[in-house]
Amino acid sequence: MNGTAASVLRILVFYVLVVALLFVGIVMLARAREYARRRGRVWVALVYLVGALYVVAAGIFVVRPGLAIVPAVVALAGSVALGLGLGGFKRFGLLEPELALLFVLPAVVGIFLFYYYQIAQTVIYSFHDLDHTTKWTADTFIGLQNYVTVFSSKNFLSALSWTLIFTVVAVFLELWIGLGMAMATFWVARNTSGILRSLIIIPWAIPPIISAAIWKWFYNADVGFGRLLVQWGLLDTVPLFLVDPLLARFAVILADVWKMSAMIAILMIGGLAVIPQEIYDAAKVDGARGLYRFRRLTLPLLAPTIAVAVLFRAMDAIRTFDLIYGLTKGGPGITTETLSSFAYKYYFSRAQFGLGSAYGVVVFVLVLALGVLYVSRIRRNLRFKGA
Repeated sequence: MNGTAASVLRILVFYVLVVALLFVGIVMLARAREYARRRGRVWVALVYLVGALYVVAAGIFVVRPGLAIVPAVVALAGSVALGLGLGGFKRFGLLEPELALLFVLPAVVGIFLFYYYQIAQTVIYSFHDLDHTTKWTADTFIGLQNYVTVFSSKNFLSALSWTLIFTVVAVFLELWIGLGMAMATFWVARNTSGILRSLIIIPWAIPPIISAAIWKWFYNADVGFGRLLVQWGLLDTVPLFLVDPLLARFAVILADVWKMSAMIAILMIGGLAVIPQEIYDAAKVDGARGLYRFRRLTLPLLAPTIAVAVLFRAMDAIRTFDLIYGLTKGGPGITTETLSSFAYKYYFSRAQFGLGSAYGVVVFVLVLALGVLYVSRIRRNLRFKGA
């Protein structure tokens, strides 16, 4: 076994061990809480104190992973001691909620380690003057200075304005094109609709960086669409789509609309499928024409789906990176620079990790705000047991 395989194996063993120990600790603590309710408030308070140690260990892990071992071990030992001390060996089997936890916990631990931990580290970096180093404990704490630099930068304001313009224009076009494609699949014969829906999915299924490469060839001045326009006599000179600032912005939006309209269409197909056909039949009997049915029936009934699709797509558009990077790399100049590509350049190209992290946090806050709006919008459509 080579060194890489051995390292991967050690990581997997460590991950499985962490999940297993955490599962045992949580199950024992939950059982201890159940038994403590019969013993009095002091025991309940002790159970909550041990539970708080897990939160403390997670918080310390974000800052100093090595120091989190002690509170984690104390929390685990306390959970087992309370579970066995209060309940003894009354139950060895797993109940349904505990079995569900066993399946969910590996994903939760993975999300914490590979997602939230990285976000927390980025926030910490943004408060330090990190240049070609990520050792924030040995570097200068500068508070909000990086954020002041970010919001006072003309390049940042240009990237922010373009990101918002790109999001609004692209999502607007994608909504109506996607809605049109979705409705078209209901107008054709049943056998043809399956083929049409399969064709709609293809642009969305293509990886963004591959899509960017395709469009880069499409915009190529020597063999692309511009050369065809000249050969057909429609233009005198080949338009430089990726060199002219205005054309570059239109080129980026067009490439994104071509790809992501398919995703909107998929969501709209699901929304249209749940609308009862009897409503349209009744409207036809009453003499309602197609446009009237669209305005008075289809759009109102699709409103929840449209709202969710627009919010979800806007969240994705704000953090667009791969398409921009593959197509224009933010050029010409910084004309098509989005917040994500701007953060990438500071973080990886210039190795200014503190300032790059501040840019990343700004993008995260914008996406988080839309995420909160997204969840609040779909909350009314969620149904939980006992709610």
